[in-house]
Amino acid sequence: MIARNAQPVIDARLRGLKPDGLVLVSMVGQIAVENTVAHAAANADYDWRWGYGLEICVYVDDQIDWVQTVKAIAKQRPAYLAIWNRTHQWGADVHLIPTVDDVSKPVRQWGYELDFSPWHAFQNNDFVAGRTYQRDEKGIPYAVDP
Repeated sequence: MIARNAQPVIDARLRGLKPDGLVLVSMVGQIAVENTVAHAAANADYDWRWGYGLEICVYVDDQIDWVQTVKAIAKQRPAYLAIWNRTHQWGADVHLIPTVDDVSKPVRQWGYELDFSPWHAFQNNDFVAGRTYQRDEKGIPYAVDP
């Protein structure tokens, strides 16, 4: 099963293309943005392989059990993964890391856990304002639309 509205992304990936910019996965219903948006329900078992190498942000709120979905997306190795709490307007980068018990096992047996790097206040404000960034040749980010 795939998330609603993910099929256009899958079709593009099969042609060797990928979406420009951040792909949003909404677990909170409709969101009014220009980005590609897939819709997912909590605790549903989706195929997230299409997210490999993409930049993804999952929209969540306090009433949704979103951890299983975010972990499933993270296991597909997106280029970047974040969550955005729409209710309280804060975001965090998401990292998939091995558990303490994992490191003594072969990698194929790792269970993994999620780790989060909360955004700074200016990053939250920039996300709300729709400000975008790119990286220069040295990898340093700069605002495209100041």
